Amino acid sequence: MPDQTEYDYFSPNEGPDHSPDCTQCAEARPELEKIRDFALAQKERFADQALHPYVAGKTSLHRSNCSTMEDLAQQGRPLSWDEEAESPADVFEGELLGFAHADVLSAYRPNFTVMTAQEAAGWVRARTGPRGGTRFRLCKVCAPDLPAGGA
Repeated sequence: MPDQTEYDYFSPNEGPDHSPDCTQCAEARPELEKIRDFALAQKERFADQALHPYVAGKTSLHRSNCSTMEDLAQQGRPLSWDEEAESPADVFEGELLGFAHADVLSAYRPNFTVMTAQEAAGWVRARTGPRGGTRFRLCKVCAPDLPAGGA
């Protein structure tokens, strides 16, 4: 793991020996752009819960209106975006610094997938064994129905 004392987390781009031409940041940029794009796409999908009624974590399936998914609405949107002083580009650059140098990710959390009923059915099929055993669980809070064609 990279040395986390390399820069000050509260002063992005002002750490010791950090320059705008940092090769470590340049190498990490494409990967972080993919993570950001996925997180923002999930946020957009989450806004249309009628079209995207399911949300999957690593091992659990939820309804998109599940109370345990409340923080998903903020996914890909750090608190600092509420301040007019910081643009999405500035947030990305600050996030890039932490991601490249300390493997820290705070603004973009791609840990859920928002799905249509058809996508959820495929997700369930992929996690159901040939004898019907499952490698997932249904949320006990929202108790979603299995999507049609999923099992």
